[in-house]
Order: sequence, then C-alpha cells, then structure tokens
Amino acid sequence: MIKNKWKLAFWICFSISIFIFSFSIYSIIDQGVTLTYMEEGYSETENDLLALSVIINETDLSKTQIKKALLNKNIKECHDIAEDTISLERIQLIFHLDKLNQIKHKY
Repeated sequence: MIKNKWKLAFWICFSISIFIFSFSIYSIIDQGVTLTYMEEGYSETENDLLALSVIINETDLSKTQIKKALLNKNIKECHDIAEDTISLERIQLIFHLDKLNQIKHKY
C-alpha cells in the first residue's frame, strides 16, 4: 500500500496531463496537414476550372480541339479515360457526339 496518497494522485494527474497534451499536439498537427491538403486540392480544382473556362470560350467545344487546347495550356493531368471522357486532376469532361455534354467532379 502506498503511504502517501498525494504522491499517487500527483502521478495520476501528471499522466493524464501528459496524455491530454500529447493528444492536443497531435490534433493540431493533424488539422494543419489536413487543411494544407484541402487547400492544395481546391487550388488545383480552381486552376482546372480557370483553364476550362478559357478553353471553352475559345473553341467550338469539339473533343479534339479541347484536348489540344488543354495540352497547349500545359495541363499535365489531361488524358482520355474513355472514348467520350477527358479527365483532368479533379474534373471529368464528358462528351456526346464530339460535343461537350457535361463537366463532373471526380471526388
């Protein structure tokens, strides 16, 4: 049996405080990393949408012309994923009869 109950209470409180402090630091760092990734994702989406708005206003919306314009604008993540779909980083352009039909978000 422990002779000094205050010593036991101190170590219990100290252990709980260390746990809470560690968890708080972990949570703050995790939120920072998460917000950084979210900000990067949103900026990529904004860049894709800006490039698309410029291209759509310049062309007559045929798939080959949009594909060429995207490649000329140095959009690196532009590739065909289906015969009627061009995929950017976070956006998919869906064509019907070689004309732009729909713009979808991937995520």
